[in-house]
Amino acid sequence: MSLLKNLDDLDANGKIGDWCFQNNDELIAIRYGADAFIQTIIIPISENTMQGKPHWKWNGNKDLPTITPSILVKDYPGWNAGWHGFLTDGKLITV
Repeated sequence: MSLLKNLDDLDANGKIGDWCFQNNDELIAIRYGADAFIQTIIIPISENTMQGKPHWKWNGNKDLPTITPSILVKDYPGWNAGWHGFLTDGKLITV
C-alpha cells in the first residue's frame, strides 16, 4: 500500500490499499477494490476540526496516513458491492 502521484497514476498503477492526495491535500482517493473505476473513493480530509464542513480527520502523514472515523461505501446492487473499513498507518483494513 503506497502513495501514488495522482488519480491517473492510481487508476493505471494502483493496487488495493493505494492512495493519492488531491486538491492541495483536501481530498484523498483510496483504492479499496480491484476495479479502479467503481472501487476508488474520494473523501474530504483535514488535520483540523472544521465546523459545518463534513470531513474525515487525517493525521497529516502522507506516507502513512490515518483517516478517522471508518469509511463506509454503500452497497449498490448490480453496481458496487460496498465496502467498510479503515485507513490506519497506511494500511487498508476491511471490517
